[in-house]
Amino acid sequence: MMISTSLLLWKVENRLYAYLVTDKEQEMNKQDWSISLKEYIQAQRQHNPIPGRDSLSEEEEWHCRVIGGEFIGWYERHLHGILGQRMVLRVMQFDPDPLIVFTTTMPGLIAAQEIMPEPSENMFYLLQDEFEAWENEHPVDEFKFHIHHWSYFQQIDQELLSRAQEEYPEISKEEYRIHVTGDLWGEQCGVEGVHLLRWDGQEMGLLQEAFSQLVY
Repeated sequence: MMISTSLLLWKVENRLYAYLVTDKEQEMNKQDWSISLKEYIQAQRQHNPIPGRDSLSEEEEWHCRVIGGEFIGWYERHLHGILGQRMVLRVMQFDPDPLIVFTTTMPGLIAAQEIMPEPSENMFYLLQDEFEAWENEHPVDEFKFHIHHWSYFQQIDQELLSRAQEEYPEISKEEYRIHVTGDLWGEQCGVEGVHLLRWDGQEMGLLQEAFSQLVY
């Protein structure tokens, strides 16, 4: 690993000292990134373990089904296309065997664990807010050796709620649900879809796929 050395000056008890400090490489390599993320996930699961599926509420059970089905579809169909696009863009020096990071909510983690109880060495799944916190403390690799896919339910914001009420006025505002999915596999390479669903207290139904969409 390449390292750089910087001279730091500091003052203690009114005396000036100088010493050398070895700085870490600004960007971690693939192995370091993978080991660090794996250790972080293990620590998070010790603190906040994945519960049994029977602990979910009726609505959370539907979240689990929807997220699980979406993840299977993405992994079996869309991931292949992403890998193909990365191979075409060889000038960007993408790793041919990237790490795959799947982020979600707890119902999604339950689904992921059932789908992949023993994930491969290049597969990681954790909570969306956990990954965001981890990313803030670690240099990004510009997606050279990782792909990020996310799928989770979130509260509907006022803008989307207003649109939903305009397009589906017969539905009570308390019944709208938002499912967010997306992926990033390169700098400004990816897409996010916001899907509008309805929860009537018993079942979850899709009202409109890609109710809102963002292309990076």
